[in-house]
Amino acid sequence: MKQSHPRIRRRREAGIALVTALMISLITATLLAASLCVSMTSNRLGWNQARSEAALQVADAGVNWELQYIAQNAGQITVSLLSSQPLAGVGVTIKYPGESFAIKGTNGTVPGYSNGQFWVYASNDSAGTTAWDGVTSPFYITSSGYVNGAWNRVQITSQASSVFNIYGSGALGSYSNSPSTVNISSGGSVVVTGPATVNGTVTTGTGSSFTAPTAINSNTCTYSSGQFTSSNVASGGSLCSKQAPVVYPTCASLLRKCSGNSSYTDSQAWTWRSNNCSNSSCVYHYKSTANSSTISTSNCTKLTGGCGTTLNNACWNNANTKPGTYNSSGYYWLWFWEPPTYAVQTLIFEPGDYYFTSMQLAYNCSCEMIIDPQAQASGGTPGQVRFWVNDPGSSPTSDSISLPMTNTCASGQTTPDCGLFRIYYGKDNCTCQFNRPSNCTDWQSNTVTGDFEYHCGVYACTRQPDTTVSTSGGCQAGTPDTTKHGCTVGLCGQTSRSNGCCKITGSCLTDKLSCQGGCTLNYQASVSCGNDPCAGGSVLSWCKK
Repeated sequence: MKQSHPRIRRRREAGIALVTALMISLITATLLAASLCVSMTSNRLGWNQARSEAALQVADAGVNWELQYIAQNAGQITVSLLSSQPLAGVGVTIKYPGESFAIKGTNGTVPGYSNGQFWVYASNDSAGTTAWDGVTSPFYITSSGYVNGAWNRVQITSQASSVFNIYGSGALGSYSNSPSTVNISSGGSVVVTGPATVNGTVTTGTGSSFTAPTAINSNTCTYSSGQFTSSNVASGGSLCSKQAPVVYPTCASLLRKCSGNSSYTDSQAWTWRSNNCSNSSCVYHYKSTANSSTISTSNCTKLTGGCGTTLNNACWNNANTKPGTYNSSGYYWLWFWEPPTYAVQTLIFEPGDYYFTSMQLAYNCSCEMIIDPQAQASGGTPGQVRFWVNDPGSSPTSDSISLPMTNTCASGQTTPDCGLFRIYYGKDNCTCQFNRPSNCTDWQSNTVTGDFEYHCGVYACTRQPDTTVSTSGGCQAGTPDTTKHGCTVGLCGQTSRSNGCCKITGSCLTDKLSCQGGCTLNYQASVSCGNDPCAGGSVLSWCKK
C-alpha cells in the first residue's frame, strides 16, 4: 500500500484543525449573537411590560381621582360640573391606540410618575357617549393611563353611594388660622366603629383616647404631623394616609341643588328652605281618643299649626297625652313609697324637610320625640326625615340636644335605618351639641340607664378646607372663604362609659369634632339613602379595556 509522506500528512491535519477551529468560532459567534438578541428582546419585553403596568396603575389612579371629584362636586346642579365629561379637552390631539378621535376626559398626573398622565370621565353608558347625569345608577368611570409611550385603560361600574356610607366620622375642616379639627377633652373616651378621617390636626387632653379600626390622615401635603397616630388605631386596625384632603360641599351648596337654582347665595338658599319646609304640615301627635300608644293612623293626627322654626320643649305643650301615661303625685301605700308619674306628650315627625333656626331640647321625661320615616302616623309614603338648621341672624347661637329620639322601623325590622334621618347643620361658627345627661328618670321616676343613641347621619359643613384636590391627585391651594369659620358637632357623654355614652349610629361628617366623656360614633351604612349627596360610588366591577 502506498504510504502518505509524513510532511503531507501533517499539512492535511493542520488544515483540518483550522477548518474545525473556524467552524467552532462561527458556531460560538452565532450562539453569542442569538443570546444577545434574546437578552435584548427580553429586556425590551420587560421594559414594555413595566411601562404597561405603570400605565395601568396611572389609569387606576385616575379612577380614584374621579371618585373624589364627584364627591367634592355633589352640590352642583349642572350636569357638566358633577363629574368629568366624556369630551376631548380643548386643543387635545393625542389618541388612544386603535381610536380615530382625540382622547376624552379630564387630564391629570400622578405623583411619582413624571412621565405618566391619565384621562378620565364618568358616563351613563359603558361606551362613554352620554355624560353621567348624577342620577343614573350604576354608572361608569373610564380612565386611560399613559407612561412613556405605553397605554392602558380601565373601566369600573359604580353604584352611586351616599357620603354617609364612607366614614364613621369625618373632621373635614383644615384652616390656616384654626388647624385643629378633632378635639377630645381630658378624660374623654371616643370609640369609632368605622373608618375615621381628618383633614386637620388632632388635639387630645390628658387621659383621653380616640380609637377607630381605620384611622385615615387626609391632607398630608399640608400636615406632616399632628394627625392620627398608631395610638388612635384599634387592635388589628390600620393607620392610613393620603396627600389630598377630603372635600365635600357645604350645606348651602346642597340646598342650592335642592332648590334647582345654582345662582342662589347661601342666604337665598336658606331662605328658600325656610319657605319650603314641612314644619306646619308633617308634625303629628296622638289623638285625644287614641286607645293605645301604637303609632298608626287610627291613633295619631296632625298637630294643628305644627311647630315653628324654634324647636324646643315648649313645642310639646299642645300635644295630647300618650296613652298609658298619666300624672300622679307620689304617695305611701302601707310602708311602700309609690313615686310620682308624669304624663308624656309626644311629637311625631313624618317624612319631609324641616327648617329650624334653633334646637334647644333639654331632657324632660314628659317630652317624647319620634322620628317616623315609615309614615306610620300619617299613612303617607315612607321616606327621609331631614332637619335643616340655620340662623340668618347676625348672632346665631349653638344648639343642644339632650332629648332621646326614637325612630320607627320598617315592617319586620327591629333596628332603625339610619339612612332615613338626616340633620344638616349650617350655623357657621356654632356647635350642634348632642348630650347624654346624668341623673335622668323616666315618666315613672325610674332611673334611665344606657346610652342616648341617635340613629341618623349628621352633616355639618359650612367652610371647605383651605386646600383642595389637584389633578395630580395631591392638593393645591384653594380660595379660603375667610368669611366663614366652619361649624362643630359636639358629643358629651358620662365620664364613665358604663354610666351611658352619647352615641350617633350612622355617620358624622363635620368641619370640626369635639368630644367629652364617653362618646361612640357607631358607623352603620345606610340602607335607604336616595336623597343623600353622592360621594362617587361603590365599585361593582373593574375591568381592563
